[in-house]
Amino acid sequence: MRALPASLAGVGAVVLLTATLLTAPAAAQPTTVAGLLAHYYDLSSEAELVNEELLVVQEELAGHQQASAAAAKAADDAKAAADALRDKATVAQDLDRVAIALSSRRDLDGLTALATSTSPEDLVGKLEAATLAAHLTGGPRQGDAALEAAEDAEEKAVTAESQAQALEAKVEGTAAQVRQRRSALDAQIAEVRTALDNLTPEQRSLLDGIEDYGGDVVIPGGDAGAVLEFALSQMGKPYLWGAVGPGSYDCSGLVQTAYRTVGVAMPRVSRQQALVGKQVARSDVRAGDLIFYGEPVHHVAIAVDDIRAVHAPSFGENVKLGGIDNIGTIAVIRRVVG
Repeated sequence: MRALPASLAGVGAVVLLTATLLTAPAAAQPTTVAGLLAHYYDLSSEAELVNEELLVVQEELAGHQQASAAAAKAADDAKAAADALRDKATVAQDLDRVAIALSSRRDLDGLTALATSTSPEDLVGKLEAATLAAHLTGGPRQGDAALEAAEDAEEKAVTAESQAQALEAKVEGTAAQVRQRRSALDAQIAEVRTALDNLTPEQRSLLDGIEDYGGDVVIPGGDAGAVLEFALSQMGKPYLWGAVGPGSYDCSGLVQTAYRTVGVAMPRVSRQQALVGKQVARSDVRAGDLIFYGEPVHHVAIAVDDIRAVHAPSFGENVKLGGIDNIGTIAVIRRVVG
């Protein structure tokens, strides 16, 4: 859960005294500005977690779809190979019948043919028939073993295709459930955001001033500075679930794109990004480090210095600066570039 800014507690009494009770569109919605803002942070945190889950499931689904397509092609290829050998087996069976018919003739033996022939032409015909019969009936057919192996491969390939399709369907069902949860959170967040947007100018200025982390930013050299410079240049662009730029971002999308500018391929979601690089202590944080929040991890920001970080906060907000310790409960800090 994203923590309520520490400075909000100091002005809480002022907020409660100056704010009128808001008309809540939902029965459970808070009726004070402070409560409404805290509720917004709670919903945003939950939404980020659900979004991370959806991104992970979508990656898994893409893998299963590829596996299912590969299994289907393998099954088609195995069936085609088995069909070709079955066609050959049919021809061989026809030849067997010819051989049996020829072998039934008593005069196919070479000496018998010589003794019983009535003319040179008759002798040649009988000898040719004897040779053909011997060829057709000679030795075991190697095609039988090949056909058996091909049919076994076909059966296994069809089974593998069925299993791959079942896994794909199962993951797709999970993805549909997560998308439904995300849609419900979308509606709730939009509702609370509308209430926040309807605050009076006095209330809005008070809340806007709570997290004023502007001021001079010193950008270091090297890859860390390049990452930070890119992230800061995206400030003001809207948060959008699943976005990786250039017009909008979610939290991990901003990190992935920023690090790509220095040739570092980061995973897509923050819980995976939290495994990259080396862990550093809060007291050692410096520009370019990644600060991860939540348990399980579901939010990430890029340190500007040891006090501030730039991040894509949540639905309805823009990429901005925030206090490292006020963005949320820190899970881990990682250093990916020097």
